[in-house]
Amino acid sequence: MFPDPSTSQYHPEMPLAAVWSGGPGARDTNGQYTSLTPPTPSSRPVPSLADSFGYFQYSNSNTLALIQKLGVDHHDPSSTATTREPTLSPESTDDVHRILERIPDRQILDFLVQYFRTEVNWMEHLVHIPSFYPQYQAWFALEQITTVAEVDFAILVLRLCSYTLQFLPSPFYTLDKIRGVLLAEIRTCCDETADSLASISTQTDSRGSLVRTQSLAFYALQCQMEGKTRGFWEALSRAIRVGQDAGIHCDAVSHHKGIDRVEREMRRRTYCNLFVWDSLLSRQLDRIPFIPGRMEDANWPDIRLLEPPHQRDTEGEIPSGMEPAIAEAPDPFTERLLQAKLADFWRGTGVGQRADYDMSLREDLYEVFSREYIDRLPPPFALHNPDERWDDRFPKLRLQRKLLHMAIYDSILWNFRPLLLRKPSPLPAYKSVMLSCQKRKLAAAALCALEAVTQLHALLHGCHTRLASIVVTTFESAVVLVYLAADQTFPEDCPPQHISPPDAFKSDPLQEGICKVSLTVTLQAIQGALKRLKMLAEVSSMADVAATTLIRLMNKVAVLATEREAPEQIHHAFSNRAARPMVLGTTRPHASSTTSLPTSHMSSISLPLATSAPGANNINPWLSETMSDMRSVDEYMSGMNEAIHATSGSGDISGTWPSFDPSQLYGPGVFGILEEA
Repeated sequence: MFPDPSTSQYHPEMPLAAVWSGGPGARDTNGQYTSLTPPTPSSRPVPSLADSFGYFQYSNSNTLALIQKLGVDHHDPSSTATTREPTLSPESTDDVHRILERIPDRQILDFLVQYFRTEVNWMEHLVHIPSFYPQYQAWFALEQITTVAEVDFAILVLRLCSYTLQFLPSPFYTLDKIRGVLLAEIRTCCDETADSLASISTQTDSRGSLVRTQSLAFYALQCQMEGKTRGFWEALSRAIRVGQDAGIHCDAVSHHKGIDRVEREMRRRTYCNLFVWDSLLSRQLDRIPFIPGRMEDANWPDIRLLEPPHQRDTEGEIPSGMEPAIAEAPDPFTERLLQAKLADFWRGTGVGQRADYDMSLREDLYEVFSREYIDRLPPPFALHNPDERWDDRFPKLRLQRKLLHMAIYDSILWNFRPLLLRKPSPLPAYKSVMLSCQKRKLAAAALCALEAVTQLHALLHGCHTRLASIVVTTFESAVVLVYLAADQTFPEDCPPQHISPPDAFKSDPLQEGICKVSLTVTLQAIQGALKRLKMLAEVSSMADVAATTLIRLMNKVAVLATEREAPEQIHHAFSNRAARPMVLGTTRPHASSTTSLPTSHMSSISLPLATSAPGANNINPWLSETMSDMRSVDEYMSGMNEAIHATSGSGDISGTWPSFDPSQLYGPGVFGILEEA
């Protein structure tokens, strides 16, 4: 077996024999490798069948399954492999403890994990907070780290904290420091420490696990937030590979290992998230997804397994003293489940961004989508007139609804967008009419997507954010609208028979939007999108690139409009737009020890938030130089009392949580609010 170049044991200048004979430790006093010959077969551990042939150990159908069915142990008698938890060697243990001395202070980690629970976890639900808390407490109580699982959990905590730092500062915490340490320094410390620990962990035991998959997923999300789409793609690939090695795609593994219901459900939920991201990114980049096909029945999450206490029935009855409305509240994971069903539907269509645009096929898919997906949305997530009974008690439900609506309109945009790339050719009259109507639907989908973005951004207080879905949806929708605005025939009238009646809102998600399509509305939406991207460019390198590209595209359209003598409103809307948007790092909201840096050096640095309204030029008044860092942390934690009671924990609408005492931040009881969950 050749050494894996991705492991820290491999060095480009190291002979392969040195790796076989002991790796970096096999040097003499001059630093030269002492062994130049591979070890003899007797000196190497005997690998198992699963290692040699790559068999998935818990498959029900491969060759290894046949061997196991006959009662033969697939491990060689002389193999040192065991079923015990992999432990660290003494040298690795010393290295781990030396690395862990560099992690951020416990008080900082407590704050970040608490902020993650209240303000970040509602988007993905990658971890189950009630089960995460005991592990978090137990890990800090350990006197010595001795197993790979303990190292992997440390990596998960660090990746989670680093991802959370992408959302700071915020209206809830306005400073660029925690306990006197700059956010950028904390993130660098978390990243470097996690990288070092991951090297030791994978070198000691390369097998996958749920925790390792989750930590890779957080790293992938961080790459996405930093505008590193290629890094997101690569990290997602690694997370999927590790997840498959851990068997999160196979329910048989859970039963074989005797995994409890919480971990079994979290394996499904993690796979569900990976499936959603894989589907969205492969569609965005026009690539083959890493996870083939559609979701298997065994992979779908069963949200009742982790149902919040306030929603559990007692002998079929609503719990005593609980109003029926709250007992019927949607589970916090419902939005992710609906996202997975959305991705699964379009995967089942078997169509891609092909040049040979079949307008009849696309129209049929749109109608089937309206009937089989839109019509079956739960009332709290409906596109039109959603049930908002729980919104005041669970404010994050509003945010989840808008995230889902953005994804729905984006998928419709993807369905019709290839018509813009079709080769011009003569069409029969009825097909010309259909094509014109589909252009209006494409414009309506882009306008609806931008409206959903605007509403989500408003719910996030209209502040700076690196949230990738806001940037990507804004940019891609605006590009489609610019392309349509450059069309001399847009918008053509659509015959009444091609427009659904007003009572068909539920079955036609674009019916209302189609009626509003006009050149004026389109140009206003483009200007609004550019305004938002220029604002977000101050903290997001992705938004910076998007704004610059959109300006160039608009200038090109203005030139084309001049050449063809287009309407004056196009010249006015697209003229004088050559000014470059404010780039990341050019302006600091207030004095700081961090100096301004060019965009290329600032992609991983968290800057304080600025304006409270898109496109504003002044600094938001809630940013104050005189605010005490220590006092701000305490104010944030104490302010959680009211927020937690109002929201039941953002990202976990699971009933009212007990009061939170800010003094708990400094002791082991920081998550005491979860002990009874």
